Amino acid sequence: MANNLQGSIPRIVLTGIDPAAGPLDSRWTTVRAAVMDALVEHGCFEAVMDGLIAPELTAAALGPGGAVESLLSLPVSAKARNTSQMPYRGYVGSVPGLPYESLAIVDPLNPDAVRAFADLMWPDTGNKSFCESMHAYAEKVAVLEAMVRRMVLESAGATAEYIEEQAKATSFKLRLTEYVAPGTADGRVVGLPAHRDTSFLAVLTQNDIDGVEVECGRGEGEGEGGGAWARPALLPGSFLIFAGDTFKVLTNGRVFNPLHRVVMSGDKTRYSSILFSSPKDDVIVRAIDEAVDAQHPAVYRPFEYGEYVVFCYKPEMLRRTNKLDAFAAVRVDG
Repeated sequence: MANNLQGSIPRIVLTGIDPAAGPLDSRWTTVRAAVMDALVEHGCFEAVMDGLIAPELTAAALGPGGAVESLLSLPVSAKARNTSQMPYRGYVGSVPGLPYESLAIVDPLNPDAVRAFADLMWPDTGNKSFCESMHAYAEKVAVLEAMVRRMVLESAGATAEYIEEQAKATSFKLRLTEYVAPGTADGRVVGLPAHRDTSFLAVLTQNDIDGVEVECGRGEGEGEGGGAWARPALLPGSFLIFAGDTFKVLTNGRVFNPLHRVVMSGDKTRYSSILFSSPKDDVIVRAIDEAVDAQHPAVYRPFEYGEYVVFCYKPEMLRRTNKLDAFAAVRVDG
């Protein structure tokens, strides 16, 4: 594992941005340009949006003894009830050599879905406080996700009608994760290997333990040590935003989908919450019309999102770092 951490990613302040004003507000257009530049160059950025989530809610979700810790502290037999027919939408854990456990709440913006998840984990009580904290937390994070997604689509030329229809075809998943501390101050242990997300966007929050590392500069080196990696030291209450494979397709290759990993050290356990936005499984993913022309032909063929997810988790594909090209790149002969 390379340890060349001289890279950095942008930090963008979105505090006070009014989505209702949109492009009529000069600050919206200025920040929109910065967001697009960050996702084109790095595929990620740190978003600062003071006041979006109250400190009390952050503590209830990710603080010591909070909702995420209480969930991950359950016996494996309970967590294993979080299952799905689709890959990576249920419990993942007990992987040899990885200090990693994670569960998924599908449709976390729906209070009934969060309640059903809690009933599965705590069949005797349902854990009302968990439901209230995680649903409220997901709703707040979704405000930021929607703002960033709209900014990028506007930058790529999408119409207001397209953005509205695209939002209706979007689904959400909330992954709650624990990385057990290795107990070494100077050693580095891989908590999650380098990978790219299949989603539109992923919005990550965490407790006060950093660990995410991102390969910078559109990934020169493709994870083999040739590119510079950054280890963002997130400000309290800030968010780390990643673009995924399907956002790269929508923008016809303009937005980058970065490799990222988690590397742990020290003696404190890391907890994180990631809100993923993705197309619904039956949605056909394709570049928006405004992003394709004679000078910029389509880079990827249209495909059904659910089919792509299944492809990505085939055993022979798990170690490949560029699954999107393998699945959907348009090949040009000669």
